[in-house]
Amino acid sequence: MKVLIIEDEQSSADRLRRMLEGEHEIVGVAASNADVEAFFTHEAKEGVDLILSDIQLGDGLSFESLRKVPTAIPVIFTTAYDHYAVQAFRFNSIDYLLKPIDNEELQVALAKVKPMVQSQASILNSPSTTDAIAQLLESVRSQYIRYRERFLISYRDTYIVIPVNEVSHLGIKDGVVHLYSQTGKSHVLNLTLDELESQLDPTRFIRANRQYIVSAAAVEKLSTFFLGKMRIHMKGYPDTDIIVSRDKVSTVKKWLDY
Repeated sequence: MKVLIIEDEQSSADRLRRMLEGEHEIVGVAASNADVEAFFTHEAKEGVDLILSDIQLGDGLSFESLRKVPTAIPVIFTTAYDHYAVQAFRFNSIDYLLKPIDNEELQVALAKVKPMVQSQASILNSPSTTDAIAQLLESVRSQYIRYRERFLISYRDTYIVIPVNEVSHLGIKDGVVHLYSQTGKSHVLNLTLDELESQLDPTRFIRANRQYIVSAAAVEKLSTFFLGKMRIHMKGYPDTDIIVSRDKVSTVKKWLDY
């Protein structure tokens, strides 16, 4: 099959390419919604049998560009979303794979798609195509994507409310997750970074590395770091070192430039 990969993390794209090589032809790798739209504007649409697509891209959800694809192509989503999102995908009969992608699970998903590719009628009548993306987008928005808007934090004998737009970054210190506000205050949270990453709007927050989630509104500048890495400088936190791996540098840049 001729496969288009939509993935904004180079390491993940390379892993999918290695899994597919030999049996399938990679016709392109798109790292953003803009890349997807450009691909289907300039490339032969009939040259794609299958799309393997991440969901969260640096410039938004991949649903936004996939629903504009002017043809019916089977889609397998690759996602780090939790089981609530998976339920939404099942409801809409869209195939999905949870990251990190397991090669055996990928092969099983590909086997399900092959009969669809061989029968144009099956593709046109199947809900597991880009024709269903618009419905999926609305479903996910209404059923799942309700991002956190505030934090209720215990403070001495009371509780304080911190809106997410006042958050600078969240990080792990001495094994405990802390919320750092744009006013320079910090608060302990009884949540993991993985939980917080799924609760926060990806257009406003990004997981910079294993230790930090940062807010776009609080980023002051970026600077180069050794071995192709990058440092994120946060407003009001000059001594905080948030280092981004080489593989994720382009993702962070695109996220900030949107």
